[in-house]
Amino acid sequence: MSKKLIALIAGSIILSSCASQLHRGVVAMKIDDSNAHVGLNSDEVSIGDHVELYGNQCKKMSRVTDQTCTKVSKGHGVVTQILNDNYSSIKFDSGVAFQEGDFIEKHSH
Repeated sequence: MSKKLIALIAGSIILSSCASQLHRGVVAMKIDDSNAHVGLNSDEVSIGDHVELYGNQCKKMSRVTDQTCTKVSKGHGVVTQILNDNYSSIKFDSGVAFQEGDFIEKHSH
C-alpha cells in the first residue's frame, strides 16, 4: 500500500472517531468500475445503507507548496456487504468515477 493511501486511511479513522454522528470511510481498494472495499464496519453501516462519494479538488496557490482543496461530491452508492471488522463493500451508481483514496459518508436519511 502506498504511503499516501495509508495516510488517507489513518486520517479518515481519526476524523470518524471525532465525529459521533458522521460515519466516514476511505476507498481502500477498487474492485471494478462500480464496486469498492471501504474502511467502514458493522458498527458504522448496515447492508442497504446509502452513502455519498467525495473527492478533493485542489488548486495550487501562488507559492509552489501552497494549495487549497475543496470537498466535491462524485456520486452515490449502497452498502452491499460487511466484509469484516474494518471493511464494507460498496456498489456505486452506474457512471460514478471513483478511485482509491476517495472518501464516503453515510447518508443520515
